[in-house]
Amino acid sequence: MDIARTEKGIALPVAIFALVVIGGLVAGGMFFGVREQRAGLTTLKVQRVFAAAEGTVDRTLTHWNRGSYYKLSVGAILSDTTYRDDGTLFSTSTVRRLNDLLFLIDGAAYGRDSTVAQRVGVLAGLRLLEFQHKAALAIQGQMDIGGSAQIDGNDTPPAGWPSCSISAPQPAIIMSDSTLLSVSGQCADLSCLTGDPQIAVDTTISDSSLTNFGDTDWDDLRTMATELLASGTYSGIGPVIVDGACDANEPLNWGDPVNPSSVCGDYFPFIYATGDLKITGGIGQGVLVVEGDLDVQGGFEFFGPVIVRGRLRTSGTGGHFNGGVTAANVDLEQNTVLGNAVIRYSSCALARALRATAPAVPLRERAWVNLY
Repeated sequence: MDIARTEKGIALPVAIFALVVIGGLVAGGMFFGVREQRAGLTTLKVQRVFAAAEGTVDRTLTHWNRGSYYKLSVGAILSDTTYRDDGTLFSTSTVRRLNDLLFLIDGAAYGRDSTVAQRVGVLAGLRLLEFQHKAALAIQGQMDIGGSAQIDGNDTPPAGWPSCSISAPQPAIIMSDSTLLSVSGQCADLSCLTGDPQIAVDTTISDSSLTNFGDTDWDDLRTMATELLASGTYSGIGPVIVDGACDANEPLNWGDPVNPSSVCGDYFPFIYATGDLKITGGIGQGVLVVEGDLDVQGGFEFFGPVIVRGRLRTSGTGGHFNGGVTAANVDLEQNTVLGNAVIRYSSCALARALRATAPAVPLRERAWVNLY
């Protein structure tokens, strides 16, 4: 028998088998590669959407709309939607008021193909400025009172303001040393001071106590401001209404404390003057912080806390402050014929202004949660 003629060849079957194996390996590699690629793209989408959700919360905190959010009743929700320019995803944010001082910010982002979605929740509380000295006027240095000036520590709600409670009478003046007080004219017998007591001595009053407010120091006040004013003289301060809305972009619009039901009645700016400030006439409300001296005349009237790092002066028809004033030195000498300066304690004006100007900050513990 011719063995060479009857023996079958194996080269072709081996080659075909090798091709099958190699093809399987290639197909398997491609399969797992595509899966990894898709998983990577999905992870990238999730991370982009997650970043967008976090960014929505950050944007809401950075551009905290005090005028809108503080009008919310407890349990109420305000929302907005933001679309990316490239059209790949969109995000929404909602702000829910949990109580007077606490808010839940819910930031959500979604892919345009609806394959991925992320939600982030942050608990934020109002960072209230702690106005420490409960008195009509707290000062560190020299104080001169004359003419027909009046300082009243009795809690007096502003006329027409709703939901104002009345607390116990406070001192007319709190100062570090009563010997630094000089009175003259109609105030020689201290009849211009009303409160319980008329004068309270607090030896702890110092530079730090006048420039630190709880966990807020002086440098923080500038960052909290919604209006920065350069040193100078200003007149015409008052509410500004454009197209039926209160114009918050006008630097001399300081709200409308006289007409609390108007569109500017609930607008309380945080004003920070970077140097000496002189004001002639007008009205305003909110928080007023002056880096240098404050000089008021023309019957200027303000509702809320006033913090003066330098000296407070009044002249002419003087100034009328409703809430509380903290200053380093004070000169309230007045001309009896031309009018009088009045500093009147008002817990309602203080509370409402401090709450309306407080920024929202995440809670220090357990503020953040990934909702899904």
